[in-house]
Amino acid sequence: MREQSDPNGWTPIEDAQKAASILVLAAQVMAAPVEVFLRTRFGRRYFGVPAFLGFLSVPMWMLFWPEEDFTPIFIFWVLLIVMQLRARIESIAMVARGDLVHTRYNGWPRLARILKNTHEHKLKANTEPALVMLIGLCLLPLSAPLGSYLIVSGISLGVVAGVIESVQRNRTLSMHDAWLEQQDQAARFRDLQDR
Repeated sequence: MREQSDPNGWTPIEDAQKAASILVLAAQVMAAPVEVFLRTRFGRRYFGVPAFLGFLSVPMWMLFWPEEDFTPIFIFWVLLIVMQLRARIESIAMVARGDLVHTRYNGWPRLARILKNTHEHKLKANTEPALVMLIGLCLLPLSAPLGSYLIVSGISLGVVAGVIESVQRNRTLSMHDAWLEQQDQAARFRDLQDR
């Protein structure tokens, strides 16, 4: 089936891509506040707009719960500030020491110290989201705002990890395709030289 296009160049795919980008940004915003608790050794440029919006999302979450006690989520927010500062200082220190890490690296899971035989991606995509959602479920009866925030953050962690894995897989497949094309071009070049 052919794609319907507008005479001005618009296609429905563009709208779908924009919607997907907005959803991924929303997931990054909701995941960012819990990442600093779960991980260490972030790349120095990892904390950008999503981290800032995530920082703002914690107090904004209280707008959904005007009648509830805000103390638990406020304590979480203060701890987030401390952990965010710790992560940024650690990133600066890593650069000063000359540690090589991708500047947009989303951190090394603290759970890797306990679950030594589990791959980093599985920790980030499965274990961390499940842990955050479980903590959120446990806190829900004590503080609905904090519990619900953590549940949404846990879901968002899983979404972000899935998107990262998909992007990395596509890049790897593209590199593999380019390598195969180079092999083919080299073989053709050798054939030309042999003539």
